[in-house]
Amino acid sequence: MSASVVALLAALLISRSLCLAPIEAVGAKLYDSESGEQFYIRGIAYSVVDGQDYDALSNPAQCKLDAALMETLGVNTVRVYTVGSETPHDECMKYFDDAEIYVLIDLAAPKTGFNRTKPEWTMDMFTSFTKTLDAFAKYNNLLAVIVSNEIINDERSSVMAPYVKAAIRDIKAYRDGQGYRKIPVGYSAADVNSIRLDTQNYLVCGSNVSNHADFFAMNRYSWCGNSTFIDSGYSELYDEAENYPVPIFLSESGCNNIGDSRFGDQEAILGPQMNDRYSGAVLYEWKEEVNRYGVISYEFSTSALSYTGTGTPAAYTPTPISPDFYNLQSHWNTLTPTGTPSSDYTPTYTEVSCPASIGAWSVRQAATLPTIDNLVITTKPAPVAADISSTQIFAAPSPPTAIPNTTSSGTSNLSTGTKAAIGVAVPLGVVALVVVAFFLWRRRRRRRRNKKAAAAADNGPEYSQVAQDSQGGGGVVTEFFKPEVEGNPIAQLHADDVRHELGSQAVYQMGDQEREPAELEATNYPPPQELSNGPSVRRLVER
Repeated sequence: MSASVVALLAALLISRSLCLAPIEAVGAKLYDSESGEQFYIRGIAYSVVDGQDYDALSNPAQCKLDAALMETLGVNTVRVYTVGSETPHDECMKYFDDAEIYVLIDLAAPKTGFNRTKPEWTMDMFTSFTKTLDAFAKYNNLLAVIVSNEIINDERSSVMAPYVKAAIRDIKAYRDGQGYRKIPVGYSAADVNSIRLDTQNYLVCGSNVSNHADFFAMNRYSWCGNSTFIDSGYSELYDEAENYPVPIFLSESGCNNIGDSRFGDQEAILGPQMNDRYSGAVLYEWKEEVNRYGVISYEFSTSALSYTGTGTPAAYTPTPISPDFYNLQSHWNTLTPTGTPSSDYTPTYTEVSCPASIGAWSVRQAATLPTIDNLVITTKPAPVAADISSTQIFAAPSPPTAIPNTTSSGTSNLSTGTKAAIGVAVPLGVVALVVVAFFLWRRRRRRRRNKKAAAAADNGPEYSQVAQDSQGGGGVVTEFFKPEVEGNPIAQLHADDVRHELGSQAVYQMGDQEREPAELEATNYPPPQELSNGPSVRRLVER
């Protein structure tokens, strides 16, 4: 075995030992594919620049700073809404991997997502989605991919469901055809009571499991302030997840109240009330914006972040917002569900019936899924097993003619003792590398267990600005608190603060009134704002 082969083997072993293990969907749960531990999402929506076209994983210097702080917060997953298939992501993904953070990405690019005014699933969309999958499939810490976000957001748009399901079917087929691991493919749903359960069931209904979503996620903002498991409607979500055949989690949740009450739902989702059926949640959001959902701020003005996609963007130090950052840290420090080990879990499957087309749901039970004309998903041939009897496979390359490799008798110049030494040293070297890789892997596992143990023993954050100020006799420093937004909050939201999919005109609803603002180029909108002195403002929807 040559030195170069040994070096390559060493690099592979050490690289493998330092990487996160892929997460896999098994029945209704998520699992670490190596340890067999059940995986729960403690996630946060990650964006750096206001605007739909910015790839938050394109700036390694920023990723390094953010990943390090996220690790102290307790984040294990980030959701990234927009990524570029042609942009290098190795460094950012490595920084998040080093911080033991997985990445959940949306496949739709700003110009190739679904449009509910024109229901279709096209070759251009398929090509764009698969390019993004190709760009990320190599990363162990790619948690899952989302084919669409809230494209079904009212009764009229339920007609989009077959197109979403067709996309899931084709992306899964492409994934398998390319020989990628079973990266979970699913959908992120809007929280619309009249169609939520129908959407949830439709994406896993029928006998053909190749058409089913690998997971179902939902954006939910009903738990805020002094809400409860019952008042927030989380008890209904829990009941509706009974016997659901695939993992289910919240892909957005949050509250923009000030103080500890912002994160009360984490106790339910990650605690015993829900963690036997739910696989965690992604909180909205990392960076503070005008809607006041963030937990950190960057030291710049919003206009300074108008990155155009050219040149090298600057990196800014993330600064925790007190008390929100530390309150969330405190919640997560005390929430370390262990779940059910994969060795003790046997999934049971009961076929889900497709919802009937009555009431708000407009998709017929017998409706066939759309297909793309001339789409042929090829399967890469499996690698041919090497014929170990073939001398050609093991034949060494011919040495340079200027260096003779044999004696006059045709035997090797190497002495018998040298050959023996090499024959012993190379296997020993390989064994040593395997041992080193094993101990590196053990160290990483021990580090993870120690973090969990420390979290379980700690009832509060490692550091709290509010606590320090209180201990110092000055009480809570009120200037650290974010001010309430006055007036109509929707009017103060940036038009380019985007999180959803394509649509040419926004309609927002306040109570029973509807108003149509001027046509916006933006296609995605931030979560609702709950006002204590007025009606709740529903999420902006597209039409």
